[in-house]
Amino acid sequence: MMMNTMPGKRSRADMQGAFEGMHASEDMYEKVMARASHRGRKRGGVPKIAVVATIALAVALAAGGTAYAVLGGDFFFRGWGDHGHGQVNTWTVDGDGVYSRTFGTVDEGELSDELKASVEYAGRAVEARGYTLLVESVLVDDLGCGAATFTLSNPDGIKINPAYGVPGDAVFDDTSDLRLLRVDFGDGVFANDVVVYDADDSTDTKVRGTIYFNAWNGAGSVASGIKWVLTFNNGDVATDAFVPAKTVKSREFKTADGVRAMVSPIALVIDGESVMEAHDNLYGVDPLIIHNLSVTMEDGTNLVITDDDARAYNIFGSCLRGEDGVNLQIVYRPTQLLTPDKIASVSASGDLHHTDGQNEAWQAEFLPTA
Repeated sequence: MMMNTMPGKRSRADMQGAFEGMHASEDMYEKVMARASHRGRKRGGVPKIAVVATIALAVALAAGGTAYAVLGGDFFFRGWGDHGHGQVNTWTVDGDGVYSRTFGTVDEGELSDELKASVEYAGRAVEARGYTLLVESVLVDDLGCGAATFTLSNPDGIKINPAYGVPGDAVFDDTSDLRLLRVDFGDGVFANDVVVYDADDSTDTKVRGTIYFNAWNGAGSVASGIKWVLTFNNGDVATDAFVPAKTVKSREFKTADGVRAMVSPIALVIDGESVMEAHDNLYGVDPLIIHNLSVTMEDGTNLVITDDDARAYNIFGSCLRGEDGVNLQIVYRPTQLLTPDKIASVSASGDLHHTDGQNEAWQAEFLPTA
């Protein structure tokens, strides 16, 4: 089953797609995203700090790779810190308890030279209708996932509504002519993406943040070039394509019955095709629904990715990609930067969906293959 992120206003279908791969039940989207239409929970506008001079954009574009040190030197801290929103963000769904997303922390000493060297300066920019978008630094992996830091400015103001989406997500207000900041690829394939803004480094006229994305068709789409798109009420404008020259590698994990998972520093992917090979008579469109997913490090630390029981979703979105059991994958983009070489195991539990309509409880431990 392939799902599209269509141009236009962020719709129910767009936002539900982010939860497609990890819902606990058919109404999980309703529970988690109920706050998106609950205007009574507004938490104020985008915080105000000193505005970075507009000329910095021109300097960045002219400086090329040098601008990385100016605008993107803190790439990992910007992308996998708390974005100025605090470590733990919670929201309440009436009658259904408290949901949470915990942002990650970054230990500079744990960043390998290889990982740091994989960050590239994109320097892609586009201007339209008073908005100027500059995409700064980019990191992609071999799973077709990536993250990019950006600055979006408009002297007439940018209308982000903090009451929409999960706390920290940059969702534009209903009154904004700008509807989405999203990702497309050179081969015409859309992305599943989430935008998080940096609260301490944004103003009413300038928003800095990170866009996290994965391609529906995997790494091939990313290799065809990445474009960042401003979607307005009546049209799109896009940057020139950026073709990554570097890719951070993932590590393979397997269960005892051969189900595969791949983990990169920025993503965790469960291979649905191997699930269907290991178990008979599964529903090809959606053979497995994950309820709980965590990573155990070699030092014993347990990192929760999702936990339906605790209503914890420590991810920058997730999705189900592929078609009817062909290249089917469940993709997660964790809020915590991962170190695959130091992961001892990946634990998951959920339900297998059989063709006769019955569900079977499933639990597994993935161990590294090398």
